[in-house]
Amino acid sequence: MAMCLVMASCTITDEEYQEKKAEYNRLSEQCQQLVVRKSGLNSSISELELQIRDLRFEKNLIEKGKAPKYIVKFEIKQGTFTLDPFEHIKNSMNAIEVEIPVDRNYYNALKIGQDLTDAFKWGSLVMDGDFSNLHMRVVSKRIE
Repeated sequence: MAMCLVMASCTITDEEYQEKKAEYNRLSEQCQQLVVRKSGLNSSISELELQIRDLRFEKNLIEKGKAPKYIVKFEIKQGTFTLDPFEHIKNSMNAIEVEIPVDRNYYNALKIGQDLTDAFKWGSLVMDGDFSNLHMRVVSKRIE
């Protein structure tokens, strides 16, 4: 008799199962949305912390009577549409980084990791049959 009661209490109807499954799916979706939102908020916090650091440094320079210089480091490299891994390695090895002074507004508009251009190289296609493009990306920013 005890075994029968235990077994009877462990069964659920198909309707109850569907309700639990729907609730699980809803909660799982909410969890995924919160994870994405948290990631975005963490990124925003990091960006704000960098802005605060830059503003403090800029304030200190101005208090010392110095004009701040806004320096941005860009990476320029070629990307090639190919399955040849050696071509990709060559492109990475040939990448160059250039530091350029910019004005304050442009400095503030740029984000580290931002792609500035992804231009297709038409001359390479016409002359060599080479499908490639030029990437320009923000690597770092600093105030001096």
